[in-house]
Amino acid sequence: AGHQPMSNGDESVWIVFNGEIYNYRELRDRVSGYDFNSETDTEVLLHLYEEYGIECLSMLRGMYAFAIWETKQEQWSLARDRLGQKPLFYHHNDRAFRFGSTIRTLLSDPEVEARPDADAIRSFLTYQYVPAPNTGFQGINRVRPGEYLVVNEDGIQRNSYWNLSYSNQFDARPGRLAERLHEKLHEATRLRMRSDVPLGVFLSGGLDSTIVTGLMAEQAETPINTYSIGFDEYDELEFARAVADKYSTNHHEHIVTPDAMEVLPEIVEHYEMPFGDPSAVPTYYVSEVASEDITVAVGGDAGDENFAGYDRYTYDRFTEIATKLPKPVRDLSRRGFNSVPNVIPGATAASRGARLLENVENDTIRQYANYVCHMVGNDAQEVWEGSEPDDEIAYIRAALANSDGPTRLDRVLDVDINTYLPDDLLVKIDRASMAHSIEARSPFLDHEVVEFAARIPAKYKWRRGNKKWILKRAFEDYIPETVQERSKQGFSVPVDAWFRGELRELAREKLEKLGARPLFENSQLKERFIDHINGNADYGHHLWDLVVLEMWYERFID
Repeated sequence: AGHQPMSNGDESVWIVFNGEIYNYRELRDRVSGYDFNSETDTEVLLHLYEEYGIECLSMLRGMYAFAIWETKQEQWSLARDRLGQKPLFYHHNDRAFRFGSTIRTLLSDPEVEARPDADAIRSFLTYQYVPAPNTGFQGINRVRPGEYLVVNEDGIQRNSYWNLSYSNQFDARPGRLAERLHEKLHEATRLRMRSDVPLGVFLSGGLDSTIVTGLMAEQAETPINTYSIGFDEYDELEFARAVADKYSTNHHEHIVTPDAMEVLPEIVEHYEMPFGDPSAVPTYYVSEVASEDITVAVGGDAGDENFAGYDRYTYDRFTEIATKLPKPVRDLSRRGFNSVPNVIPGATAASRGARLLENVENDTIRQYANYVCHMVGNDAQEVWEGSEPDDEIAYIRAALANSDGPTRLDRVLDVDINTYLPDDLLVKIDRASMAHSIEARSPFLDHEVVEFAARIPAKYKWRRGNKKWILKRAFEDYIPETVQERSKQGFSVPVDAWFRGELRELAREKLEKLGARPLFENSQLKERFIDHINGNADYGHHLWDLVVLEMWYERFID
């Protein structure tokens, strides 16, 4: 009954749709005079569009990409969800307009040639992902998050239907804000538990997935399924086990030994765009293991961006404070940090302090960019022989300029929600999960939760060095003490060691091939590789980006 393309009764409107509308049951009551032929959210969306037109986007809670064809108007309307969870690509020339959920869909047309986009590849070196709307392919673009396109004989009209605002801050007491936050996440979780296929939780043992597990456990009629994975280099199983015990879940643990040599070609194949985040490897394995039992996995994606969970927010806060210090004091402090011998415990922290004080000399935008970018300045120029951009951090600069956040923390959170989240994290989880036919959901990505979080004053998110303070207060009874006290830890991928070990020969081969390409000829790829394997520098993450890029060229361009 949900077969697509789906049409209305007189076949004047047609839809193709990818994703989930979580509140489709409630929205079904918003349309009248239609005979429904299915229980699908696709049909509800189709009739919503018939009745309300493109304004129906304001009613949707979910993750989606869809295209609607109106026969009489000879017009397409394409839209993507607010946060950018589901992909939507298109190619347009004077002969045709093509679109799809994958780039390979477009490349399957002989008229669409796979040609590298030099500017996008240079941006990839800076960010480890390709900033939207680019893809790395000339002529192939993405619909941005929160955007819809109208395509007709007049061409393409791009329109934004959602923008996040931080301007209207709550003035309620933190206790009341915590209560309301609890209610918002409870409802968002309830909606994401709607499923007619097996459902479980990606339980990492971190704060966000712990909260999701607790919210699901209290609403489920039977014990929920939780899935945790351990690696030789990364193991949070003890924390995940504490959460599973607390909520008596049907817990599954798996230990895997990631084989980067084996999985890298598959990752390049599924991600399609140049994508350099090495945590794609464990994410890919997690999805593969869970796919043996479940079809829908709920997780905690976007908890850090909403509530200031990353260490870089702390570094940036200290940078902001240090900026206000007199320059002679900063110089003296930096010299003191740099004089700490390597053999003294805490020297790593001291070197971070020195780098922080050096960063103070930059402008505000460059300061934050230095915490989130991969290759900037000389790092990129030494491996790139193509033309240099006028401003290599223009993507972050534009996002920061567009933010209406009243504080610096508000603005950098806004930047991450508009750049790093949709272009890196959500690409990572969507491609890894869909490669194994798993649908990934997160209550923290509900747009009403995101909007509510944006209105919580920054002082309740980062409070005296305590990250996610308001979130912890809202769910203090949900979180085992061991999870409360642990530090932030993402998927740890030992790329430095890999390139001195199992990936050494692969890197040598791929870098040699990349160095023969026009944009990389006469660069210092070989020197960077030698410095790394000899232990003179740690270029593991840079080498990962470059190896993945060469494999992308081989798979899609050559």
